[in-house]
Amino acid sequence: MSDLADLEIALRTKRAYAELACSHTQCSRFEDSLGLVKGRDQILNRLMALGGQDVSIHLDLGEMIALTVSTEERSWPGHRWVEREDGRIIREVLIEDSGETRIAPAEHAPLGELRAGQGQFETAGSSAILPPGFPDAARPLADWLQTAWNGRALNLFPADWLPQLLSIAPDGNFYFERALWEADRFAVLWRFFGHHASGHRIRLIGSSLFTRNSEGKFSCDETVMDRAALEAQFDRPLLDYSTETLT
Repeated sequence: MSDLADLEIALRTKRAYAELACSHTQCSRFEDSLGLVKGRDQILNRLMALGGQDVSIHLDLGEMIALTVSTEERSWPGHRWVEREDGRIIREVLIEDSGETRIAPAEHAPLGELRAGQGQFETAGSSAILPPGFPDAARPLADWLQTAWNGRALNLFPADWLPQLLSIAPDGNFYFERALWEADRFAVLWRFFGHHASGHRIRLIGSSLFTRNSEGKFSCDETVMDRAALEAQFDRPLLDYSTETLT
């Protein structure tokens, strides 16, 4: 196992919280679909509040792990992505579909481009707009997802969650943030921004695993998103940005 997989088990199963002092920088950040936790001490507080959880790792790509979390009552999937600086974690993104009730913060997180027709939302067949450092080996996968997800060629990607998500936010855009791969296995970290009919801005982080066959075609093995965090955003008061003034 990678040191990230070992760290996950140490922190969440063994509750060896002292490991955090060596694994994370003081200014490290934790992020999920409800926002950011800034600073190693705040990350520690969050971990301690979770209590004991059994963790098993079923894919290990070094800077990303796919895992199953179990308690006495139930189990759920999760993906953790990390970025390092001088060997220590400076930023981590966790996506878990635990089903637990979530409370969204009152303020909206920055969303970037918000309306369809901007950014990566293009017609089928267009190339994905990718961030610097996105691996060339994963570009064919990103272009395929660009056509299926942002180009709305849903027949290319037969998954129940995709039309359900687009029905919640029909103007939603998918942004491909990171990718890792090993042999024929790929992992993609993505974000979804859009609007619900109620006026709520929707923000979701997801992570998907893919396998590429001998013909170069991709199939999706697993997608994890925090559905409870998505639902929590509808309980957040609507903000009227039209009345905001710059000072």
